Order: sequence, then C-alpha cells, then structure tokens
Amino acid sequence: MSREIPNQIITNAGTASADQATLGELIHQRSGDFTPAERKVARTLFATNMMAGFDTVASLAQKAQVSGPTIVRFANKLGFAGYPDFQTALRKDLAARIDSPLSMFRSRSAAPVKPASNGAADPDIIESAREIFLHSLTATFDSLPRAEFDAIVALLADTKRPLWTTGGRFSQACADLLQGHLYQMRPKCRTIPYTTEGRDDALLDLGPRDVLMIFDFRRYQKNTVAFAEMAAAQNVTMILVTDPWLSPVAHVADHVLTTDVKAPSPYDSMVSAMALVELLVAGVLKYMGQGTEKRLGRLEQLRLGAAWHGDGAE
Repeated sequence: MSREIPNQIITNAGTASADQATLGELIHQRSGDFTPAERKVARTLFATNMMAGFDTVASLAQKAQVSGPTIVRFANKLGFAGYPDFQTALRKDLAARIDSPLSMFRSRSAAPVKPASNGAADPDIIESAREIFLHSLTATFDSLPRAEFDAIVALLADTKRPLWTTGGRFSQACADLLQGHLYQMRPKCRTIPYTTEGRDDALLDLGPRDVLMIFDFRRYQKNTVAFAEMAAAQNVTMILVTDPWLSPVAHVADHVLTTDVKAPSPYDSMVSAMALVELLVAGVLKYMGQGTEKRLGRLEQLRLGAAWHGDGAE
C-alpha cells in the first residue's frame, strides 16, 4: 500500500514555509544521505528541470547511468513508498515550478487595486502585502541551513579567491547589490552582466580559484543555466541562490540557498532574496572583522579627496 506524499512537499503554487519543502528542496536536504549513484539521479533530475522524473524507472536509470533499483531507493530515501508516489508528488510540484506571471494572474483571479475615496491605495492590498512579505521573510530565514550559510560566508570573505556575481533579467539586481557591498570590503570582486557578451568575457578568466555566485529564479533562464554549466566545466566553486523549486543550475552548484518568492502580485518577489543578500553582507563583515576597516578607509579617502573629483577648474 502506498504511503501518503511526505508532508514536506508543497501543494499550493507559490507557497513554501519552514515546515514545507518543495521536491527540489527535499532532494537538496537529503543529498547528504545519498550514495554516489543516487547523487547521479539527483543531478539528472535538476539538469532536466525535473522533467526526467516523469520517465519510466528504466529510462531515468539509463539517463543517470545507474541501475533501476537505485531509482527506487532514491524515491524511498525521500520518504516515498515507491517511484509512482514520487511521480505523483512531482506532478503537483511541477505546476508551481513552471508558473508564469500570466498563469498566476489567472489562478489568483487578481482584481485591480481600487483607490480609496481620498485617492490613496486600497488599505486591504497594503495589509495583504505586509502579511505576505512578513511570511516570506520568516519562511526564508527559518529554512536557512546554518552550515551552508556559514560555508558561503567563508567563501565570500576569502580575499585570495576572485569573486564573481551574476543573475537574470530581474535577479541581476541581487548580484549587483551584493557586489556593490562586497567590493568595499575585499578586492577581486566583480559582477558579470547577464548579457551574452558579458558572460563570454567572464568565461575567459573563470578558473578553479574563482567563486561564482549565481541568482536564478523561475522560470529559469536557459542562457543562465548554460553559462553555469560552462563555468562548472572550468572548475569554479559555484554558489546558487534560487527559489524553493530549485533552478537547474543546482545540479552543478557546490552550495545552494533558497528564498521564498510569494508576492501580492502575479510576479515572484525579490524581497526575501534581497534580505538574504543583506544578511550575507552582514555575515561577511562580521567574518572579516577589522580587516575591512583599512580598505573602507582608503575608499573614503579616494571618494572625498581625489583630485579628479573637482569641477574641472584650473
């Protein structure tokens, strides 16, 4: 008899709390318990945006280059009675994973915000947004794996290793914000534009000593995934920040952090991602301690006293 789907799996699009994980998060959380063969299954799933999970046991085993029983054991380790139960959970999870702003708009039957009689915004939308953002922040921080967070902070603070950040059309703002803070604390910190030319240029220099931090959220950009795979082939250490459904970049990332994306609009929110960036900045500052003071002081001197900051008059 089949067991119920593990209660960690979410059932509603756009929601994930501290005691509810998406299938992608569940796989990531249990990765430490997997055998090398089972890790191949996880990598195959992430590399195919989870779609390989709808294959037969034999087909998935062939793609992952493992045995059929390995696929069944993989499902068992996630808490499922068998592979069919895993696929049932995947079908529910996938609906949220591939949501677009249009589909979320339709599913939520969003109504336009009506101004109050005095011209101000409807107080209902303000209170609703407040509750959603508070819940999103709480879910993100409650589910933050401390060991993973500490490891990432140590990498970001390692001044001997060049640091690169990049994102997508919207999440590039997170990459820019992180780099904008960290370059003040440490050298060799650059942002990579999400344009094709910017990423091509970066691949010229990326290597085994480099740390690459990627922000990628649903619906995951194919060019971001392709760039991550090429960077991984050059042996960079990769950090991924993504949503609870996990970007396909997860299959080549060394470290993964997720943030809740629920929003009062049909668009995924960057509020929790931005909060995570601010937390990482605080963590790096604390980790580096007084080592950043000299660099910050020098930057202040340059900004306040450099000769070329004048008005150009002789």
